Amino acid sequence: LGIVQLAVDRIFSLIVQYPERAFLLRCSYIEIYNDTISDLLSSNPLKLKVQELAEGHVMVQNLIETNVNTPDAVLKLMQQGNKQRKVGGTSMNERSSRSHTIFRIIVESLPRDEADRSDAAVIVSHINLVDLSGSEKAFQTNATGDRFREGCAINTSLSALGLVIKQLSEGEGFVNFRDSKLTHILRASLGGNARTAIISNVTPTVLDETSSTLKFACRAKAVQNQPQVNEVLSDQVC
Repeated sequence: LGIVQLAVDRIFSLIVQYPERAFLLRCSYIEIYNDTISDLLSSNPLKLKVQELAEGHVMVQNLIETNVNTPDAVLKLMQQGNKQRKVGGTSMNERSSRSHTIFRIIVESLPRDEADRSDAAVIVSHINLVDLSGSEKAFQTNATGDRFREGCAINTSLSALGLVIKQLSEGEGFVNFRDSKLTHILRASLGGNARTAIISNVTPTVLDETSSTLKFACRAKAVQNQPQVNEVLSDQVC
């Protein structure tokens, strides 16, 4: 089984262990292509904007969120979105991802005996499953035209992510989250109230990029987050 399916199955297996709580799950799926955000669950994807909320939290405006109640429903939504994802061929990869994606699962829960109360305390968690497109060098991919511009956008956003991780790992007072849509949206997941796991793919055939990836992974391990329970009143949940 893949990482995504294992993660989704784990969520629902945990829910079963808390019969005294009522749960609501909903999913969204966005793509960041050439630093433009679109909704992969929309039949007519439009350019979406990021809105800054209080305390450093951000949201993507007009994003579709679909309620789900089974692991299959979650995976079907992801498959639906993948059909609209930007892919293309290069000399290194016949079906190369030309964008980054964020599949978000929002989990809300509250005690069943308080479900009808407007002042009930709701626990809210956001699970972001992020798929990053790999960095590219034009002389390796032989990319031209649109493919070249896509590669430049990919590299720019990955550089911004690398800088953010570096600043967080070194405890700098100011972090450039707004330098790219990717880091702006993932602000809380990268350096705030979150638990973060990063899987880095390496290859012995491209030593320079493998070395850079391993350095990034080492810096990411040094980031210190402070995860806490997110609890809000039920009439504040949106």
